[in-house]
Amino acid sequence: MKKNHVIFAIVTAASAMIAAPVASQVYEYPFQNPELSFHERAKNLVSLLTLDEKINQVGHQTLDITRLGVKGYNYWNEALHGVARSGKATSFPSSKAMSSTWDLPLIFDCASATSDEARIYYNTKQKGLIYWCPTINMSRDPRWGRDEENYGEDPYLTGRIAVEYIRGMQGDHPKYYKTVATAKHFAANNYEKGRHSTSSDVDARNLREYYLPAFETAVKEGNVRSVMSAYNALNGIPCGANHELLIDILRGEWGFDGFVTSDCGAVEDVYNKHHYVATLAEASGVSMRNGEDLNCGTTFQDYCKEAIEKGYMTEADLDSALTRVFEARFSVGEFDDAALLPWSSISESELECQEHIDLAHRAARESIVLLKNDNSFLPLAKDKSIAVIGPLGNTVSLGGYSGSPVEVTSPLEGIAEKIGYTISDGTIQCEDFTGSSVPSSSKRLSIEANGSSGNVGYIYAGDWISFDDVNFGDGCSKVDIYSGAENDLATTVELYLDRIDGKPAATVTLATTGDWAKYATTTADVDPALFKGTHKLYLVFGGGDKYCANMDWVKFYNEGDDNPLETQGPLYFYKGCAVTGKAETNIERAVEIARKADVVVFAAGTNLEVSDESNDRTSLSLPGDQQQLLEAVYEANPNVVLLLQTCSSVTVNWAQEHVPAIVEAWYGGQAQGKAIADVLFGDYNPGGKLTSTWYASESDLLADMLQYDIRKAKYTYMYHDKEPLYPFGFGLSYTTFGYSDMALSTNRLDAGDSVVVTANITNTGKVAGTEIVQLYTHAQSEIERPLKELKGFARVELEPGETKPVRFVLHHDQLAYFNDLTNTFDVEDGTVDVLIGASSADIRLKDKITTEGATVKTTYKSTTSGIENAMRNPSLKGDRVYTPQGTCLGTADNLGALPAGIYVINGEKVAVNNK
Repeated sequence: MKKNHVIFAIVTAASAMIAAPVASQVYEYPFQNPELSFHERAKNLVSLLTLDEKINQVGHQTLDITRLGVKGYNYWNEALHGVARSGKATSFPSSKAMSSTWDLPLIFDCASATSDEARIYYNTKQKGLIYWCPTINMSRDPRWGRDEENYGEDPYLTGRIAVEYIRGMQGDHPKYYKTVATAKHFAANNYEKGRHSTSSDVDARNLREYYLPAFETAVKEGNVRSVMSAYNALNGIPCGANHELLIDILRGEWGFDGFVTSDCGAVEDVYNKHHYVATLAEASGVSMRNGEDLNCGTTFQDYCKEAIEKGYMTEADLDSALTRVFEARFSVGEFDDAALLPWSSISESELECQEHIDLAHRAARESIVLLKNDNSFLPLAKDKSIAVIGPLGNTVSLGGYSGSPVEVTSPLEGIAEKIGYTISDGTIQCEDFTGSSVPSSSKRLSIEANGSSGNVGYIYAGDWISFDDVNFGDGCSKVDIYSGAENDLATTVELYLDRIDGKPAATVTLATTGDWAKYATTTADVDPALFKGTHKLYLVFGGGDKYCANMDWVKFYNEGDDNPLETQGPLYFYKGCAVTGKAETNIERAVEIARKADVVVFAAGTNLEVSDESNDRTSLSLPGDQQQLLEAVYEANPNVVLLLQTCSSVTVNWAQEHVPAIVEAWYGGQAQGKAIADVLFGDYNPGGKLTSTWYASESDLLADMLQYDIRKAKYTYMYHDKEPLYPFGFGLSYTTFGYSDMALSTNRLDAGDSVVVTANITNTGKVAGTEIVQLYTHAQSEIERPLKELKGFARVELEPGETKPVRFVLHHDQLAYFNDLTNTFDVEDGTVDVLIGASSADIRLKDKITTEGATVKTTYKSTTSGIENAMRNPSLKGDRVYTPQGTCLGTADNLGALPAGIYVINGEKVAVNNK
């Protein structure tokens, strides 16, 4: 996708001509002068503000400053894999899915398309240009509720993907940023259940080698302009008030010069969840003083004045923070002539345009991972009869923080299109509504709003939707409405025919599900004398003052009617069960339908009801009755393809032993149905590979999700010493690949040098395919080092019989480990294995080099390192309390009187959270 570069070349030339006379213009205030630096302009603007005006500007939603021409601003914007919460927009695959492509140019293109659409919403609706993405926390534990949002368990791969995503979002203009990307959540954030109050206790080596590198890469190579601090504490100190993290490391060591925002409500958490300080004013002061510049929420706005008055912070602290925040707004050109910005002319027609839809389709195809394919069961022949069974068969699983696309395709729809079958079972999908008082931003075709495709979300009392030309045939006596309702009050839907006034033709009281992400079917009687022939249908909603409903579909029928998708063929469909719960389980009927078909595509997986923000998974098994249904269907018809659409890994050990083929399609974006069909029928050869270990058993994971020591827990491919279900980097293809002719440019690697590693890759099969070649190292050391560490990768596209070379450059400093005694990254004087493989467990080629010992980087000496030193010191034992520096504070009986922080008692690290 090169269009942005072309636009840039044209507009830059024009801008040069337009900008030429600007220097002679007289400005009322220096901040209005585009010739000054963003910092100079921001500093000047801040100097013109009153204290009250300044304080209002450090919350995520701000007011106008009319006297200076500064508009109110909303900093809270989301675009994790497509512009979200704005209306029509392209929805790309989830972050976990995108990482499975291992395709850096593709990720850049998707981010660039997303930022194009972000600019359109800025140009047309004045939506903000600060976007709180990407999520670059590590996939330490697959049970993490937000595991779909990250790029996998490897810090090197995550860093490389983050750089491309950030560059695509921020653009390549020499002066202005297209948008501001935000790397989140800093740092060691992998737990939802207690995320507002818990502490991630991490030793210095885990922190430096695992939890921080992706952020460092995002700052140093991606030039990310914003960072979001995490809810959790790090070693007892809330991340948003953590001087070590936000000032010593982020700014001092890495040189970050953007702004830091809190997560939403996190400043308040410093007081009322972490109990780190005694008041909200003190929470505001300690957060801003220690590096937080912007508060998502109102705590800064409500309490900064008091914090200044009581000495918890100074107005100078506020000025510095606000200068950094305003600098970001200047950097996107908000205060400058639109003619200076190459993105001002992007047409609104580019929202979810065909080019972006095609890009989403390509990304979905590349993300799909083939996990099993016994005896070349796949691809399927198009003349086979197929039964799509399972709760996700006719669902478009978009994932959290999704865009709101209009054109979406479910697996069933993709298969139907591929085999030339027209689906018609009488169901009216709510994506097809024709007119509504519901705002366009409410048309949320997103799993985030319901867990299914084509829904209308966030409907309030008094809203309505309509459908043209609904044919009720000779008369219908029943209606099914599939919806979710959060409030406890009854939600009603009044059904009107042709006109929206007068007496409704029917009134239905919807089932209350208690959560906007949980859905249920409500069945009601209607009068067949009225619901007959062709009419315009209106649905008018009533209820309480919360969300009254999210709508997915409505269906009119007569009891006893046959569903053609269950009886006619050659394409059949039956859910058989819901993703969770037992209300929709009918295994007997699913088995009947499975027997009718040549092949069963069993569509299983997860949704936001199982795993999402604030909700960790309690199990890695297929939720609900899906496993029971799968086994019954397999017994009736063993020709089963298990199609997974999941947030992350699931323990499908039974399926691995029994069903002939398994495909992981993730939350694949709006084109997932088309992409799945392309893979199932062989029009696309899958080449995606896993970016997280799929553990063989839940017993491989500790019950305590707060164990952040991946060495001790033996988490990730780097330390897991058991055989996994599927290893990191794994993925099959419809062809095979040979590896040969490995060569190193040198067998001795001295400080400051690099070695070139080459090999040849051959397509030894009969169809074209893509292989993702992976470079690993292992240091032979007396110090505990990872079993393997990813150091490079390459996507190689090959025709049958074709051979291509791969080339990696391995730098001396890539072989360093963190020495927590000296706070340095050191390379040992020794031997390092150099490995090339198809996955972390499938090493095809191997060599070794000797390395010169050297210190390659000195870091800020963190308090965690002090803690480790204190814990090792044999003199600091017994029931006395010591600081990390070894100062005795008395006996353990005094804990209740100590300020919040980290201490050492009897050689153990203890977090104290006293108010």
